[in-house]
Amino acid sequence: MWISAIKNYLKLNTSILPLAIFRMAFGFLMAFSTLRFLSKGWVEAAYLNPQFHFTYRFFDWVEPFDPFWMYVTVVLCALSALCIGLGLFYRWAAPLFFISFTYLELIEKSWYLNHYYFVSLVAFLLIFLPANRNYSLDTYFRGTSKLAKVNNWNIDVLKLQLGIVYVFGGIAKLKYDWLFLAQPMKFWLKSRTDLPLIGFLFEYDWMPYAFSWAGLVYDLSIVFLLWNKRTRLVAYLLVLVFHILTYVLFNIGMFPWLMIAGSLIFISKEEWKHLFLKIGISLKESGNRDVLITPVFSKLIIVLFLVIQIVFPLRHYFLSKNVLWTENGFRFAWHVMVMEKSGYITYTVIDNNSNQKWKEYPSDRLDPIQEKQMSHQPDMILQYARYLENIYKTQKHTDLSIYVQSKVSLNGRPSQVYIDPKLDLLTLQSANDIYQHILPLQK
Repeated sequence: MWISAIKNYLKLNTSILPLAIFRMAFGFLMAFSTLRFLSKGWVEAAYLNPQFHFTYRFFDWVEPFDPFWMYVTVVLCALSALCIGLGLFYRWAAPLFFISFTYLELIEKSWYLNHYYFVSLVAFLLIFLPANRNYSLDTYFRGTSKLAKVNNWNIDVLKLQLGIVYVFGGIAKLKYDWLFLAQPMKFWLKSRTDLPLIGFLFEYDWMPYAFSWAGLVYDLSIVFLLWNKRTRLVAYLLVLVFHILTYVLFNIGMFPWLMIAGSLIFISKEEWKHLFLKIGISLKESGNRDVLITPVFSKLIIVLFLVIQIVFPLRHYFLSKNVLWTENGFRFAWHVMVMEKSGYITYTVIDNNSNQKWKEYPSDRLDPIQEKQMSHQPDMILQYARYLENIYKTQKHTDLSIYVQSKVSLNGRPSQVYIDPKLDLLTLQSANDIYQHILPLQK
């Protein structure tokens, strides 16, 4: 019976309009975001200035180009995003944007952000979706045939991706710190009491709890409210209020605007037409009424993609009892704004042949963002030790031991020793081994 239901669902079709509007919102926003990245000098800060890059596991081979080609890559990334928004050369622009943006993301782990990961996922999906087959320059100037309709799944897959972000973001908040200590919200709001109009509210002790619980309810419910026609208008107003407020309060970059733009995919053709009529614009559908037949192979790729997106964020439950402390499985699991963590770290390098010792301060070789992120992320702590090993070996020190002295504070707790200081990091065989040497969090 379920096979029959799936077959019937795959035959359902709907207007291409919501998909086209999503394409425009995503493309234009990412073009602006990439140009913003360029204008702020972050190409140098993230890719060119560091003498060492923290790479992702299995992607150690990803390295920055020389300065000229790094700028070319960023410009191509912006142009391909613009072409996605315009629907121009879309079949080339979508994969080019995915490849260039993901390449830039993979160069430096210390710059990891949840919304960068989300952008790569959406860009990958757009490669397989006919988002340029109407309301695009491809159909107006390049002779691409127009489609009035697409299969429902072309739109639902984007809804599901957005829903995964929200739901897992809500699940990540089902933790003692968030629910009963109102952390890190208590820490953040106390620092914003100078905000005009509403800053005085953050003086009240109950306000961080209200924000924490409201954020939890929002994340766990908003996708279902957006999906329901009866509650969609109120839900989208909540999206606007919630994300604009988080942008004002926490200055978290493009993530709020990305979620505001992404949530447009839930608005139906009828609702768009009604909205445009309010401003005096009448939308007339045109194009072939037959839907585009997507190859079976592409459908299988999308199904596998969605399965991975549902399973992968759950891995930390099998890897760690406290993911906020160990960060084993923290990335790519939609742990959005759930912790405030800081650390202080130094290394001791010992030449076992001569008994010479050197104290290494990460600030001497890393930029501030790298140092800050590395100070409380175990895999990066080990990665930097390997980097130090290579430096000292080039200086003819062949038999080395490296120890780390680290203290970390989580969500307002006093700093405590993080990695076993008696551990020789160079004895670890793999990146995962260091998680076994994290000292327990003292409540």
